Amino acid sequence: MLIVNHILGHAEAPQFIDRQRDSIAILSADAGRRRIRVRSEQGVDVGIDLPRQSWLYDGAVLHDDGERILVVVRPPEPVMVIDLAHLTMQAVFRIGHALGNRHSPSQLHGNEIIVPVTDTPELASRPVLALGLAGLVLRFEERPFAAEAPPTCAGAAHEHHHHHDHG
Repeated sequence: MLIVNHILGHAEAPQFIDRQRDSIAILSADAGRRRIRVRSEQGVDVGIDLPRQSWLYDGAVLHDDGERILVVVRPPEPVMVIDLAHLTMQAVFRIGHALGNRHSPSQLHGNEIIVPVTDTPELASRPVLALGLAGLVLRFEERPFAAEAPPTCAGAAHEHHHHHDHG
């Protein structure tokens, strides 16, 4: 097994341009994991053991033997895309609150909020549709999620506890 302890850089960096490539497909749910065992496209068994706060971004080089590099590829996955172009600031705030209450990882990209669909499109859209917002446009598609950096709101990294005074 090949053990990887750090990211060497981006596959498009000058020192890697002439290398052959082997790839490892990493979905967004696994991109922030410190430790993971995967198999490359060419069958190499790889144990990844990265420092805390590492992110397996698209194009990350995990190994270089001088001839071939091992590169992270972030494949398309199901996402919900919420178009913000025709919504009021109040509506956008309410959407953010609804997604935050569910601790949904999300990514702001231009005038869109992108949310991974981890169950079904119906369940993913329920908290947003329940708001009954005029002008709401959402769609479902396949695209890499948080491929360059961790999501804006990383629901998986939720570390605080809810304490409510009900007395």
